[in-house]
Amino acid sequence: MPAVSFPAARTYQVRVVDAYVITPRMRRVRLAGPDLVGFTALPGQDVVVRLQTPDGPAHRRYTIRNLDPINGAFDLDIVLHGHGPGARWAAGVEPGAELEIFGPRGKVPLATAPAQVFVGDESALPAIAEMAAALPRATEIRAVIEVSDAAERQPMPPEMDVRWLIRGDREPGTADLLLPAIEELSVAGATRHFYLFAESRVVRLLRDALSARGVPLEEISAKGYWNKGRPMRG
Repeated sequence: MPAVSFPAARTYQVRVVDAYVITPRMRRVRLAGPDLVGFTALPGQDVVVRLQTPDGPAHRRYTIRNLDPINGAFDLDIVLHGHGPGARWAAGVEPGAELEIFGPRGKVPLATAPAQVFVGDESALPAIAEMAAALPRATEIRAVIEVSDAAERQPMPPEMDVRWLIRGDREPGTADLLLPAIEELSVAGATRHFYLFAESRVVRLLRDALSARGVPLEEISAKGYWNKGRPMRG
């Protein structure tokens, strides 16, 4: 993969200007402010939201979506799961709230391969959508995405071939669905690049499965988006 220059990260003061549900378990929060005018980020990068809670400061990372650097605004699509500080904030925040963020963060650039495959759970949906939309039109794009139920499926770039895996009553953060699905993917033929975005231990299992089938590690971008049983600390 060619060398990539990542935008410098710093602290920004922002305001919530909109917040609404886009699926039963995901809420979109739009941030804006003069400080964000000219803000740059690569597709799939995120920001750290610095929350103030009754138990003290807490930090959560969310993917940047729908960036508008001219007007200084972008969206955060946040999964509403559990009862941690991030989920409580996302479920209850309203326009007018002010907060501090730090970013952009993340060092998983887009590859130049003619075929690209994204594998992940609902926590990776914003990154998969942003990264896929930024690929050249001639790129062959496939995705395997695990969600809790059919209502969590979202519109994706039209050129992407998406296979949705419905978790149902299964516990999130296991490889029960994603591992068999990735073992069914073809790894022969055209040069391709794999992106693995899910719970950290699941990502390791998926990466190992691809490696065992002969996929070179340089053709795999693997990133844990959350840790089962261990929230991100502030």
